[in-house]
Amino acid sequence: MAHDDVGSQATAGSAGALRQSEERFRLLVESVVDYAIFILDPTGIITTWNIGAERLKGYSESEIVGRHYSTFYTEEDRRQGLPDRLLETAREDGHVQISGWRVRKDGTRFWADVVITALRSDGGELAGFAKVTRDMTEPHRARQAQKEALEQQRQLTARLEALDRWRRDFMSAITHDLIVPVIAIAGFADHLLDEVEDAEQREVLERIVSNSEALRAMIDQLSVHARLESGEVSIHREPVRLDLFVSDLLADLRPLLSEHPVRTTVPPLELLADRRGLERILRNLLGNAARHTPPSTPISVEAHLEDQAVTITVADEGQGIPEALRDRLFERSSHGASAGSGLGLSIVKEYVELHGGVVEVETDIDRGTTFRVSLPAGPVA
Repeated sequence: MAHDDVGSQATAGSAGALRQSEERFRLLVESVVDYAIFILDPTGIITTWNIGAERLKGYSESEIVGRHYSTFYTEEDRRQGLPDRLLETAREDGHVQISGWRVRKDGTRFWADVVITALRSDGGELAGFAKVTRDMTEPHRARQAQKEALEQQRQLTARLEALDRWRRDFMSAITHDLIVPVIAIAGFADHLLDEVEDAEQREVLERIVSNSEALRAMIDQLSVHARLESGEVSIHREPVRLDLFVSDLLADLRPLLSEHPVRTTVPPLELLADRRGLERILRNLLGNAARHTPPSTPISVEAHLEDQAVTITVADEGQGIPEALRDRLFERSSHGASAGSGLGLSIVKEYVELHGGVVEVETDIDRGTTFRVSLPAGPVA
């Protein structure tokens, strides 16, 4: 008999401890305010309600207990049978997790992260479902805003790329269309110069030829820049005797440099370079010096070999470059560009970099400007 009393007391104690544990759990669930936590019966009817659920969804316990949990779903989700499908999935898999729009009592929507877990008895029979819901509206909107911003950026990038392609095609077409009439104008003027003896008429024709050549140089700059920008320009290195190369170039530029004494200190160095590219570099630097310095101002060209690089300097003694323009000197349309196109120095920089070299500038107001180009003397990997 004594043993029976002890067993009864132990059973009663276990049952009391279980009830205390369940009560503590119930109090814990009911006091959670950041999550809606409630129980559904096997058909989806709400049987419990916590403070978090009332705060999130707007229903008091007396208003919602006994109603189907599909009350919180949008009309579209209900028509598509989403609430029943979720319970079926939780019944088969043990739980289901989903995110989507849900509806409060006042009709406003919120973005919910939801977990539905099947509850089973010790015998495995379905006793109902536990449903936990968290309001994730602000993080969801932030993610959506980020996605929309990225999509807008993608569309803008695509439009800019299309516009850039159109601009390059336009530049290519316009330079091709312009060069033909310019060459024709210069040719007709040259022809007339051979036949006209009147001094005044000859002066007009000479100005036509001179301006035609200037316009032709601008068009050439545009064409070169368009090809550089589109990646169509490649360089072909070959041995170049720098002293002979500079001498020939200065002879070609004699009309442009006629008002400036030119001093050269170029030893018989040999470097591997693209002849056309090297000509573009020096022609632009020399033309830049001639156009932006007063008549009779000297221009110097020097070169030397140092650390497997050939350094070429083109210096003038003009007014120098204003400080406000120095940071963007090699950009398109900068003040220092030659031929009036705003492209000369940007072309210099691009050709120098194609050679694997660097270009630098030193300038002082009223003391002049020196451009220094360093090119590898040998092959570039």
